[in-house]
Amino acid sequence: MIHATARGSTWHARLAPKVHRFQYQSAMVYLDLDRLDDFQQTALKVNQAGFLSFKTKRHLCDDAHPSGDAARQFALSALGMELSGSVKLLTNPHCFGLGFNPLSVYFLHHQDETPGALIYEVSNTPWNEIHRYIIPYSKVANGETFVFDKHFHVSPFNPVTQRYVTRVRWPDDDQVSIYLGLQDHDDEQLMFEAGLQLSLTPYNGRSIKPLFLGIWPQTFMVIGGIYREAFALWRKGLTYHPHP
Repeated sequence: MIHATARGSTWHARLAPKVHRFQYQSAMVYLDLDRLDDFQQTALKVNQAGFLSFKTKRHLCDDAHPSGDAARQFALSALGMELSGSVKLLTNPHCFGLGFNPLSVYFLHHQDETPGALIYEVSNTPWNEIHRYIIPYSKVANGETFVFDKHFHVSPFNPVTQRYVTRVRWPDDDQVSIYLGLQDHDDEQLMFEAGLQLSLTPYNGRSIKPLFLGIWPQTFMVIGGIYREAFALWRKGLTYHPHP
C-alpha cells in the first residue's frame, strides 16, 4: 500500500490526580514521502493552496524536493542507522491552510522494506513548537513496551519531568495503532494514557471525503478538541505547569 487514509479513533485517559477521559473519531493520511508526486492534480494538494493540503514545512521533508531523505538523515544522525527503504508518514492534512498535528509518526524501513525505526513528531499549541523522538524498531517489535524520557512541553497540565511508555502496531495491510502513556519518574503507575487505533484504506488523493468526520474535516476536530478538553481539565482544578 503506497498511500492510504487512516480512519478510526483517538482516545485519552487521565488517571491522576483527577480522572478525565474522551474519545474522538480520527481521519488521517498515511503518505509515502518518496511518492508525493502522485498527488499532482488531485484534490489533496502538496505545498499548494487548496481545500485540503499537505505542507512539508512542518515535517521532515524538503519543501523544494519532497522525499523521505530528511527523515532518513535524521535516523542516520540520531541512531547511526542507514535506512534506504520507504518512509511513510501518518499525519493530519491542512484545511484552507490551517492545520495542527499533536502527533505525526514516521515509519522508516530498510532497503528490503522491513521495519527500521519510527519518529514521533510532537507539536504543541499555542507555542507552535516541534520536537522529535526517534525509536529503533527493535525496541517496539512484537508489541514490546519502550520507555523514554519526555523532553518537550506539550500540555500545561503535565510537567516535562516525566517519561513516556509506548507500544506500536507497525502498519500492515489494513491496521496501525499507537499507544502512549505517561509516568512520573518516581512512580511506576501511569497517570495518563492515549492511543490511536486506525484502519488503512488505499488512497489516491482524488477525493476529500475520506478525510471528513461527518461535515467536519479532521483539522477543525483536532484544534477544537484540544482547547475544549484543556478547559475541562482547568475546571477540574488540575495543576497548571507553565512553559519552561
